[in-house]
Amino acid sequence: MTRGSNKRVSQAARGELPPLRGIIYARASQDRKGRSISVASQVTAGRRFFKKHNIVVVAVLVDNDLSASRYAKHERQDYKEALRLLVTGDAKLLWTWENSRATRELDTFVELRSILIKVGGYWAYDDRIYDMNDPDDRIDTAEDAVDSERESEKLRKRVRRGVETRAYAGDPHGPKWWGHNRVFDRTGVVTVEIDPVTGPLAAELVRRLLGGENETVIANDFNRREIPCMHEKKWTAFHTRKLYDLARDPLSWAKLTAQLDADQMESAVTALLWLNERESPSVVARRLNQDEAAHVFPGVWTNAKVRSIALNPSLAGLRVHQGEIIGKGNWKGVIKPSEHHRVKAKLNDPARNTRKDGDRIKHLLSGILLCGQCEGGTTAIETGHRNAYRCKRNHASRAKPKTDAFVVEAVLSRLERPDAIELFRTHTDAEDELQKAVEAAQELRARLDGFTDKAAEGALSPERLARIESKLVPQIEAAEQRARQIGVAPLLNDIIGPNARKAWTKLTLVQKREVLRAIVRPRLLPTESRGRAAFDPNAIEVTWLPFHPRATELSKAS
Repeated sequence: MTRGSNKRVSQAARGELPPLRGIIYARASQDRKGRSISVASQVTAGRRFFKKHNIVVVAVLVDNDLSASRYAKHERQDYKEALRLLVTGDAKLLWTWENSRATRELDTFVELRSILIKVGGYWAYDDRIYDMNDPDDRIDTAEDAVDSERESEKLRKRVRRGVETRAYAGDPHGPKWWGHNRVFDRTGVVTVEIDPVTGPLAAELVRRLLGGENETVIANDFNRREIPCMHEKKWTAFHTRKLYDLARDPLSWAKLTAQLDADQMESAVTALLWLNERESPSVVARRLNQDEAAHVFPGVWTNAKVRSIALNPSLAGLRVHQGEIIGKGNWKGVIKPSEHHRVKAKLNDPARNTRKDGDRIKHLLSGILLCGQCEGGTTAIETGHRNAYRCKRNHASRAKPKTDAFVVEAVLSRLERPDAIELFRTHTDAEDELQKAVEAAQELRARLDGFTDKAAEGALSPERLARIESKLVPQIEAAEQRARQIGVAPLLNDIIGPNARKAWTKLTLVQKREVLRAIVRPRLLPTESRGRAAFDPNAIEVTWLPFHPRATELSKAS
């Protein structure tokens, strides 16, 4: 049982001293089916050991389905409680099935050993009691702890090699995604196929975003059309309690299960089994999330869910490993890779948050037309007798219908010219350039934000910040403008040439605004006349934005 020098344990076992007070601690790293076989067996063995050696059970603590390695994602609450009972003196002995059940990390072992040395405690595992004040016992437990950490590291390396091999082979990984289905053959080999219902909807979602609509507009439309949303991802105690209540009513349970697929049904049954074993709703929810169990309750479409689907590279048949696209997956995408890169750049555009285009936008030039005197924005005013664009500082105003018509005519006339193709056309597959432009803008903005924070903390003078801003802001604006232009290029390519006017009429208001933002900057110039003077085309300046690397040269030649 223990070394002969440990008289306290032997005397307690023989009843010559008050019995030791101990903790039974059980842990299992994985319990995917929720049967708790491993921890139950550990607890049974622990009780036999305590009875054999006349040890009083202070507490039985269990951390099921939780890792004890340094790579664990969740804290072991019951293990923390075991340490607390040892520190307070409520218990003198910790029992575990084996050394690794307490820890697979040397730092954690040292913490446990220090506590037991301080309180004069014991650690029992493998049918033996170790006295942490005995140097030989400390060495034995330390060697076992080193072996446990080594085995943990070996296991992790094997898992990582397997995951990496499957990744570069293009095999799917992780939970299934909206737009595709997984099909298993008799040998267990999985293939990914386009879902006949959600696949076309995922493609529609992405292409509508590329067409200029925003996430909220699409979410509202999908909810209005009663398109089934992808299920919620994170389980909560509310969900598990709701599931338990539904299961108690046969009619409600039948309605729910009729809508579930095989994975969702397994999640529901597993959750009920755990709840019937008197696990708390919050614990059941945590275990379901650890298992990445399929959610049984449908969600409501939101802008965040639309964005999440649109940004998934798997929709384009691309394989991701450790957050990076590493190549083509072994499945057909519902969209093209170029479309994925374009929508990613569009949604990650730092300047996009300053634009409010959506189903509420009504005016072609609001936010695009500037005041030539203050360079500020203009707003549209519609009253019973007034329909105009006006500088927000009241420097100038113009009749809205005539201003719209003038700017559109200038743009379409330019796009119809023979050199427009050379000046404005961009390759539609320029996703690499697009991604670089967006990343450059994000990096520059992050740098500027860092300097601004330092100035706010007093670590940077206002003068120094102003000098930095004067250099970074133009670079940010140029990078954001370039990203915007490449992103809108496929749309712009369709309206270049002799059919520009016909193609323009087919664009939505949001698409027209995207085109204008990419190629032109109109301004209202101040005039000497006051009141309702006749519309003066010369009081509107149209500046062409650099689009082609040779834009300045080509513009002069024209």
